[in-house]
Amino acid sequence: MSTEQDTDELANRLRIAVGKISRAMDRQLRPGEMTRTQSNVLGTTIRRGAMRLGDLAEMENINPTMLSRVVAKLDALGYIRRMADPSDLRAALIEATPEGVAAHAQVRAARTELLAARLAELPGVTESELRAALPALELLGGAMLRRGMALVPDVR
Repeated sequence: MSTEQDTDELANRLRIAVGKISRAMDRQLRPGEMTRTQSNVLGTTIRRGAMRLGDLAEMENINPTMLSRVVAKLDALGYIRRMADPSDLRAALIEATPEGVAAHAQVRAARTELLAARLAELPGVTESELRAALPALELLGGAMLRRGMALVPDVR
C-alpha cells in the first residue's frame, strides 16, 4: 500500500519525466515545422471539423489573442481556411484544409519517428518496462483529458 508521500513522489517524478520528454521533442523540431500549439490547434480543428474561434479557444485553453496569432499563422501556411458561419453571418468558422491535414500527419509522423529513434537507443529491459507501463500511462492521460474537458463545454 502506498502512502501519500509515495504518491506525491511518483507524481513529481512523472511530471518531471513527461516535461523533459515534451521539451526535448519540441527542441528537436525540424526548421519550419509547426509548434506544438499550432499542431494541437490544427489537430483539434481536424478532429472536430469547422468551428468558431471562441469555441476553439475554450477547447484548447488558449487566450483569444494567442489563438488569433496561431490561426493567422496556420491560415498563412494554407492549413486552415476561414468561412462565414451560416448560423451567424457576423461570425467566422475555421476548418482544416487538405494541406493542413497532410501537414499535421507529417508532424505527427516526424515526432513518432523521433521518439521511436530514442526508444531504440534504450537498453532492452527499459523498453520492455516502458511497454508494460504504457496501459497505466494511457489510462492516466485519458482520465486527465476527461477531467480537463469536463471544465470546457462540449461544442459538438
